[in-house]
Amino acid sequence: MRRIKYIAAALLAASALTLSACSDADLAVRDEYGRFGTQNRWVYSAAEDPDADAIWAQMTACTAALEASLSVSAEGGDIARFNAAAAGQTVSVGETAYKVLQTAMAIYEETDGAYDPAVGLLVDLWGFSARHRSSGYEPTLAYDRADPESELPAQTYIEAFSDPALRDFGAVALAEEDSAYSVVKPDTVAPAVEGDGATYTMQLCLDGIGKGASVDAAAEILRAADVRYGYYNAGGSSLLVLENPARSDGLWEITVNSPREELGASYATLSVSNTTISTSGDYEQYYEIGGTRYCHIIGRDGMPVGAGSHVLCATVVGGSAAAGDARATALVAMTEEEAVAYASAHADAFRVMFVWYDAAEDSYVLYTNLDEASYELTASFDRVEAFS
Repeated sequence: MRRIKYIAAALLAASALTLSACSDADLAVRDEYGRFGTQNRWVYSAAEDPDADAIWAQMTACTAALEASLSVSAEGGDIARFNAAAAGQTVSVGETAYKVLQTAMAIYEETDGAYDPAVGLLVDLWGFSARHRSSGYEPTLAYDRADPESELPAQTYIEAFSDPALRDFGAVALAEEDSAYSVVKPDTVAPAVEGDGATYTMQLCLDGIGKGASVDAAAEILRAADVRYGYYNAGGSSLLVLENPARSDGLWEITVNSPREELGASYATLSVSNTTISTSGDYEQYYEIGGTRYCHIIGRDGMPVGAGSHVLCATVVGGSAAAGDARATALVAMTEEEAVAYASAHADAFRVMFVWYDAAEDSYVLYTNLDEASYELTASFDRVEAFS
């Protein structure tokens, strides 16, 4: 039975980000379950009288289209067809997947590969793909284990799937001509693994950006309808925050949940409006073997983040939600120095808050370049570093 720990889809209280709402604000709620394996929630002011039925229909339709397009397993899905294609093959894709791939490419380049969609083989190897999360999972591939939570993958596959050429997402060519979109798969294959006659080509995984893309689609719909109040929450890790009708300053109070019990239930409260927020961390999907944590975010070395000194979680405020999702993932895969330098270099586009764990000192450090008035810490850290 699969037991990978993950955020409960139907319970926003278990999510990385939670919002508090006042009951006297006449707020209405619409929920959709199961998209991207999570819960999508739209909260709006009934007093504003938006055409809620029409807006909700548009939002759910966009989310369904995104999920189908970006899925690695949906029959006919754009990313599934890319992954199934031979090395060097040109794959026609729809506009939805093309735009997400454009965003993914931009953040891949911006983060110098710390955000890397070309980790599909490694995500599957380490047991974090959709098929592994299925209750009916059975080993079918040469590198599969009966229970990845109790047995590590073979080193030969880690090395083969970590081959730099296989993970060079920058080699993916995107093309648009006369409203037709295509993607060229790199002409590279994984090094041969002794005893395995299969050929492995680049595999994409856009799980870390899909929810953000659905938030961006919702934002476009809401703004086109002149909706001023409320928020849209995709699984508690990607948010569009408009204005809070219950407060004169329009701010929402957003709780950022802690990545470790030692820090309490939450470690910060953000006070924001009219922005996006994305968060990622090693506590959303993970398992432990021999006292070492292995999470769904794959580092440049082909290993899951979770061991030793590393960024436990990162929250990105501002910019598009899809870009924020990718940036938050990238920050978790960076070193302490890389994360600070990257956030500083792009402070005009977004701001961050992230928790660094120092294994040598067994200490927790909070880094942020958020405006001091926009947050309040609710946990005690060994050190707090504000940077510009």
